[in-house]
This record gives sequence, structure tokens and C-alpha cells, in this order.
Amino acid sequence: MHQAERTFRRLAGMLLTVMAAVLLLSACGSNGNNGNGNASQATAGTSQLETGKEEQSTGGEETPQFRTVTDDLGREVEVSISPKAIIAGEFASELLTLGITPVGSGDNGFKVVFTQEQMKDVEKIGDPPNLEKILTLNPDLMIAPTVFFDIYPEQMAQIEKIAPIYYISFDQDPIYDIFVKIADLVGKSDEAAAWIKDYEAAAVDARARLKAAIGDETVSIFRVEKGRLRIYLNRNFAGYMLRSSLEANAPAPVAAELDKAPFGSAVEISLEKLPEYAGDHILLIVRGEGDDKAAFEEIEKSGLWNNLNAVKEGHVHMLETDKYYGSDIVTIRETMKEVLTMLTQ
Repeated sequence: MHQAERTFRRLAGMLLTVMAAVLLLSACGSNGNNGNGNASQATAGTSQLETGKEEQSTGGEETPQFRTVTDDLGREVEVSISPKAIIAGEFASELLTLGITPVGSGDNGFKVVFTQEQMKDVEKIGDPPNLEKILTLNPDLMIAPTVFFDIYPEQMAQIEKIAPIYYISFDQDPIYDIFVKIADLVGKSDEAAAWIKDYEAAAVDARARLKAAIGDETVSIFRVEKGRLRIYLNRNFAGYMLRSSLEANAPAPVAAELDKAPFGSAVEISLEKLPEYAGDHILLIVRGEGDDKAAFEEIEKSGLWNNLNAVKEGHVHMLETDKYYGSDIVTIRETMKEVLTMLTQ
């Protein structure tokens, strides 16, 4: 029995030695595979860093790539190549046109008549922007007008701790500058180019139709408010649409203002100067109630108003205040259709 027991123990020991060797070899092979995998990942990571900054989480999963861009304040801003949650301090219509619904928007984004249905699920961040609301939206990018930097410095400084902010100036072409910059920022340049191509075709046709209808006659845009009369230039309240899209002729004093401020919004004039700035056709903006309406009713009674050629010829066209308020690309294109109909009837 003792001999048999020694034999059994010897065989068991040999078996354990063999199993240990097998496990050791397996472990070495496994470590070798992991090493190769890490080397491959490091190589891939190095390659990606050559084209854009790349960060990796502790779990080994890759986060979105980033790049550095320069905004209209001359600031270098590090932004995601593919931002997913964008807040539009302004410019919500431009994002919608590119197929992007912002997670939040400032007040003006909800005033654009033509995109209100598309904005129904967008959160309101207020004006000035509400820090707590923005925090709950967890944005990875905010697009804001440069005026926010000037008038809300404290709020914007706090928001920048939540997400990068790209500032855009209104003092430039809303289509060929602002829209193109936003499209590049969010990786949608091809979509912007396609929209611009369609817009240009529509604008060329509209200009030809306007020229055929009114020739070299001039067009002005006025807004009457209590205690204030303004002539609009080349931005909001049909300005850009009239001057840049339709290329309607402006009276000489208006043309002089445009030379001074190519993308200016408006200038205030006295009632006595109305005949100088009035065109052969007048686009008129007056709120239909309250003090503004009362102010216009007083102007209508004056001989100064009734002696204008546009008034005598029935060439005064009322514009809806809310519809024409914006200078976004959707408002520009849609109001171009309506004003063309007004001026060519």
C-alpha cells in the first residue's frame, strides 16, 4: 500500500506541474496580445492627434475630437468637431436650416414667425441668458452674438465655464458671412452651399421680375414708433432682403447711409426729412395697436405725408412687424417672396 501511495503522489505532482506550465504559457500569450492591442491603439491615437486633438476617457472610450477656431471677437475657441447639444443665443434659424435643432435658444429665436413650429421642443434660456437653465441642458457649444459679450459680461463669463462660446457679429453679411461661419463651425458646409445655391437662383429671378415691374424706381422702409421715425438699411425689418436680395434702388440719402454702414440696421430721422428719404415705393412698419398706431395716425393727417409721391400713387405697403423683425436667413428668403408680390402688383 505504501508503494502504491508513493506512485499516486508522484503522478499527481507531475500532473500539477504540467497544468501550471500550461497556465503560464496561456498567461504569457494573453499578455502579448494585450500589448499588441495597446500598441495599435497608441498608434491610432497618435495618428488622430495629428489631425485634431483627441482625448480618451479612463475607460478607454474615445471622446469627440476637438479643433481650435477663431470667433468674431478674435478669440481662439476650442470646439467639438461634431457638437451635439448646441445653445443658440441667436442664430437658431441658421441651425434649423442646417438640420440641427438647438437644445436651447435666446428669446429672439422664438420670434421668427417662419420657424416657430420647429422651435416647439427647444428650451428657452431667456434674455439675459439664465445660467441655471443652461446648466441643466448640458451643452457642448453655445453660439452667441457679440453684443452678448458687451451687455451680459458676467453671465457669459459663467456660461463659458459650462461650454465653449463662439461669438458672431451682426455687422456682416447674414448669408455669406454669418451662415457660412455657422455651417463650418458645426460641420455642415455642404448643406450651406446647397441652400445658398437655391437662394441665389430665387434671388436672380426675383430681381429680374422687380426690375421689369418698377424699373429704376426707388424703395424705402420706414418704421413709425411713438416719438421715433426710423429708416431701415441693410439688416433687419426687410433691410437685407430689399437691398441685397432684391437689390432695389434706394433714394440718394438712404444710399449715402448704406455707404457709411453697409450692414447697418437703421437710422433715426426727423419727420421733416421724410420727403428726402421717401422712395417711389414705401414699405411701412407700424404696430397695429397702442402708441405706435396713434403716432402714425397723426403723421397720416399731415400735409408732409400726403404730398409724398408714394402716398399719392398708392405705393405704400404695410409690413407685419412680427414677421419682418428678424435678419435671419429664413426670414430673408420668405419675406423676399412676399415683398416681391407687393411691389410687382
